Amino acid sequence: MNSIDFETYSLLDLHVLRIHFLRFGMNNVSDHYIGNFKVALLPTNRRLIEIKDSCGKVRGTFELSINRLSSSAETPILRPYTFDGPVRYSRHNSLTLGHLAKVNDERLYSTWEIYLKRIDYFFNLNQKQKWDPSNKAAKLIFEGPMAFGVQTLMKRAYHILYAKHTTNQFGVLNSSDDLWKLLSDETKLNIKPCVYTYIIDDTTWKFCETGASFSVDFASKHALHANCSETVCYAGEFHLRPICGWNRFNSSDPLDFDQWELVIDNGSGTYAPDRSLLSKLKNLLSFNFPGLKVVTYHFEDPQLKSSIEACRSFANSCSIKSMKTTE
Repeated sequence: MNSIDFETYSLLDLHVLRIHFLRFGMNNVSDHYIGNFKVALLPTNRRLIEIKDSCGKVRGTFELSINRLSSSAETPILRPYTFDGPVRYSRHNSLTLGHLAKVNDERLYSTWEIYLKRIDYFFNLNQKQKWDPSNKAAKLIFEGPMAFGVQTLMKRAYHILYAKHTTNQFGVLNSSDDLWKLLSDETKLNIKPCVYTYIIDDTTWKFCETGASFSVDFASKHALHANCSETVCYAGEFHLRPICGWNRFNSSDPLDFDQWELVIDNGSGTYAPDRSLLSKLKNLLSFNFPGLKVVTYHFEDPQLKSSIEACRSFANSCSIKSMKTTE
């Protein structure tokens, strides 16, 4: 399985695109370098470019097309090379971690990675959320004699979680409905009552399910999803809920995405995100997923705790009903 990474930079008045090619092993987390090429960022159509390794040997060719689009009215207020779409996602499935986390063998343990537009417009990347030195778990990861060993293990786990495999799913999200479909249960065609742990870095929104029964918490820590970065743009948890409330929700009714909302908070002990930035978080998600209903809470808000408890109760009741049906 191959992967492509790219960078852009300026050389005098000419902007240059450099693309790197790597091969990811299917049974390990090591990355094997194939080669790269660089090209001026000028319009071109189906141009064949040689990929060369560090010794100058040709390792293949790449067909490249570059189209120049007109600037939008908002372009002057954006930083150079601000990512402005499309909103792409990848879903990474890991049976191995699912087994280790004591998840049912038939269920894949998944992580999601969504490339969000204009993160650096909504969040100041020069004022990111640093790990909290008062948090014992964070100090174990980022400070002290065991930090190197802990980070080494966590980074290996990160590469397993977000490794590129043939079982991965990829796509583009154009609206809030696309996001709801991504988070829906594919087999039962409904929205699962569960909580997700998330981080937002410079380019992506990464998250995983903590478990429908709220007892599965392996490999779901914020530092893990941040690949042990000392800073993030934001972090916390989120869950999905029907606007009418779980107590009045009937799972047998047809699924209507307009009747759902995303509840998101700043509940990360590792990074302790600033509560004053919750409004920026809401604006970021609303911008990327038009029509999405977003509710934000500070992690200590009693309303948030009540909402999570209601979600937990509904998840447990569904589990009990399923067991009775099986019997």
